[in-house]
Amino acid sequence: MKGTCLMVRAVAPSIPAERLSARVESHVASCLACQAELVRYARLRRQLAALADVAEVAPPGLAAAANDAVGIGVVPPVRANSFHPARAIAAASAVAVAAAGTVVVAWLRHVRAATQM
Repeated sequence: MKGTCLMVRAVAPSIPAERLSARVESHVASCLACQAELVRYARLRRQLAALADVAEVAPPGLAAAANDAVGIGVVPPVRANSFHPARAIAAASAVAVAAAGTVVVAWLRHVRAATQM
């Protein structure tokens, strides 16, 4: 597969065929695979645009049932100085970064001192 074909596949979902560059347009004019790819995305865009006019009303109670299923709306009370795993992870990360920085600085000083001898 050519590099231009890969580029067409990358931009096809986001850029309509009418807005392609001249280089890509000339490639598409001679490449059946890229033409088919652009046609598929054009069809998909038309289908999605047609769905924009469809309004579906959710059954009563669906939102509440979905929220209950995933636990949304249930917020545990938070104490001012309660332990939170995210805080522990952040603190451990900060300590690890500080330790790594200290090791790097010490190593650089060692290397510099060894090369100056």
